[in-house]
Order: sequence, then C-alpha cells, then structure tokens
Amino acid sequence: MLNVDSNNVLAGKIGSGNGIKDTELSVLCDKYQPLVGKVFAAKKQAGYNFLELPGDMTLLRKIKKFADEQAKQKWENIVVLGIGGSALGAIAIRDALLKPFQQTPRLHIVDNIDPAYLSALLSSIQISKSLFVVISKSGTTTEPMVQYAVIKEMLMKKHPKNYQKHLVFITDPKSGLLRKMAEKEGIVTFDVPQKVGGRFSVLSSVGLLPAALAGVDISGLLRGARDITESIKKLKGVNNPALLLATLQYFMDQKRSKSMTVLMPYSNHLFRLGDWYRQLLAESIGKNPTTGPTPINALGTTDQHSQLQLYVEGPNNKLIIFFRVLKHAKDFMVPNVLPKEIGQLNNKSMSRILDASYLGTAESLAKASRPNLTIEVPKIDAKNMGALFMLFEFQVALLGLLYKVDAFNQPGVEHSKTITKQLLS
Repeated sequence: MLNVDSNNVLAGKIGSGNGIKDTELSVLCDKYQPLVGKVFAAKKQAGYNFLELPGDMTLLRKIKKFADEQAKQKWENIVVLGIGGSALGAIAIRDALLKPFQQTPRLHIVDNIDPAYLSALLSSIQISKSLFVVISKSGTTTEPMVQYAVIKEMLMKKHPKNYQKHLVFITDPKSGLLRKMAEKEGIVTFDVPQKVGGRFSVLSSVGLLPAALAGVDISGLLRGARDITESIKKLKGVNNPALLLATLQYFMDQKRSKSMTVLMPYSNHLFRLGDWYRQLLAESIGKNPTTGPTPINALGTTDQHSQLQLYVEGPNNKLIIFFRVLKHAKDFMVPNVLPKEIGQLNNKSMSRILDASYLGTAESLAKASRPNLTIEVPKIDAKNMGALFMLFEFQVALLGLLYKVDAFNQPGVEHSKTITKQLLS
C-alpha cells in the first residue's frame, strides 16, 4: 500500500516558521475529516463521479474484448490523438508500465499540433500497421481534430475501402460532432463519461483503452484505485493519505506561503505522472488570485543537478513531494572497478545509490527548513499506478472544498479556446 511520510514537514524537524506541529496537524486533519464524507456523498454528482469509474466492470469487459480483437491485427503502433486529460493519463501509464525500448505495439501519444513533430512520427511508422485512437468529448477540440484530419486523408488514400478499421473514437456517448462522424462512417466508438471532467478521466475509456491496446493490465489499474478508495473511506485523520496530503498542501500554501508544489519522483517511470498531476492541480484549484499552488515537475536524481540549488537556498516558497520506490523492477551492482576516490560506489546496487541520493536530498532540504514529504510506492505496477491516480484525484477534490472553489470546471481554459476560434475564423 502507498504510504505518506510527512516527517519533514513537522515543526520539530524544520522549525515552526516553515513547518507544522504534529499536534496541530492531527487537529487539522480531524477538523477536515467530514470533507472526506462529503466527497463520497457527492459521488453521483457531476465531477465527483470519477469515484465510480474503478467499479465499472461492464466497461472493463468491453475494453478487454476489443483489445483482444485488435491484438489479432498485430498492430505495430497505437497512436493516440488527444490533448490535456485525453493524453496525459495515457502518457503517465505508458511511461510507468510499458518497456520504453522494446514494447510492441508501441504506444504513441500526440498531444500537440506541432507540425514538425507529427511529420516526424508519421514518417517513422507504417500507417498501414497503425491504429489511431481519436479522443475528444465534443469532437470540436482543435488539437485532436487537426491531427485527425491529416491522418484521415492519409488513410483514405492508402486504404480507401476500409480506412475505418484503423480508427477508433472516444467521445460523448450521445451527442457531439465526433459521435455524428462515427455513426456516419461506421467507426468504432467508446464513451467519454458525460459527468467526468477530462483531467479526472484517466480510469475511464480515455486512459484504459489505449493502455489495454498496448498490453497494460487495466484490471490492476482499477483494482489499485478501488483499494485506495476503500482505504480513504475507512482511515481517519492523519492516517488517511488523501486527507493528509490535502491538509498539508492547503496549510503550507495558506499559512506558510508555500505557493508552489514540486513533484519529484526518484524514478524515470513516474516522471510523466507529474505532467498529469500538474494539469489536475492547476486546472482544478487555480481559480482566483488567492487559490492554487503552482505545480512543478522535477526528477531525482537528474534535477539535483539543475533545480536543487534553487530549492535549498532560493525562495522558501515550495512544498516538495518525493516519490520513493521501495523495490525497482531491475537493478545493477556497481562492479568493483572504480578508483578509491569514489570507492564508496563500488559493490553497491544502483537502487541503493538512488535511494541514498533521495535521502540526502530530503535531509538537506529539511536542514534548510524546506518542507518536504514522501510518498512511498512499494513497486511500480498497474495496481500502484491506479492507486496513485485515485489518491491524487481524491486529494484535489478535497482541496476544492478547502479552497471553496469548483474543482471540476476550467473557465480560464474555455476563454482561451473561444479567442483561438475567433482568430481562426
């Protein structure tokens, strides 16, 4: 099970000016405990019903059946065309659970309309051996529809009689432009849940279908999400991981001026989870000038050599959240070949050196009175990824209640889209 170590945010470790007393933390978590019940009570309401996704066994069976059928086609590439919540979850799953250099089929996610990037991708794959997954709830989202237009023309030229077999749409279950196009052209569709926002949709067909097509254990993803949901429901106060994270992030922002949250995994496999969380936090909570911690990505040990100087001695306005993987899938022993000047590295496992780097970084931050906490992940697998997704989604739902904002809309984004369409018109 995931574990949250909050020792390095306590006043006894980093001082009362930057930390929180353990008794105060307990009191605050107990005070906010009713909010957990409030989230569960609202699970059938728009937005909050992301909680129902892990229990949708009908969708699970449908996706598995379709993925098994598509496996017979021996696709070399699964190409997702999406943006934001229609892409970032799938990217996080891919980078965490698939083998990056030998995976077949390869999972590509095109989440921008950079023409040079799309050209490079299409010139490196065989379109005849590729399945394209187009994701847009409305069917009017600029980025995936522009990408789709380019690819559809290529498919129709190469396979004029059966180009549809290279396409699958994920869109609104009843209406929208993409739904109409699918019905007219006979293209297979899966549903975007009507009341679930894009950034909360990773455990719906939006994230599960691309993952299943690429061979991910999606049953494990949902099982992990269900397990952490039960833990959040049962555990109280500081023992509740979602409540603890939400309380600390809210307190550090509002009472200790830690207006930035750094997500820093000590694992390349979890790095892109930070991109997914960045959207989740920013779009959900950033609703006015006084709410919304700014999310930042970092990677251990890489960013010890690029950002750590700022974190240790720069403005003390950050809460750092580390991921510590307790058991890595593979490991190396460093042979006894290095000179004595760095002899401490000889005969050590690479995972031990990585973990020592994390411990050194966390301790150095604490000694500089910089609050940091750690999420311990037993190992990187589908179950723990599902748990992480649900843990953060629930935490952000709690933050919405704490900040008194609607965590499920994004009016600032919609305004940008309107201006863009006016310019193009």
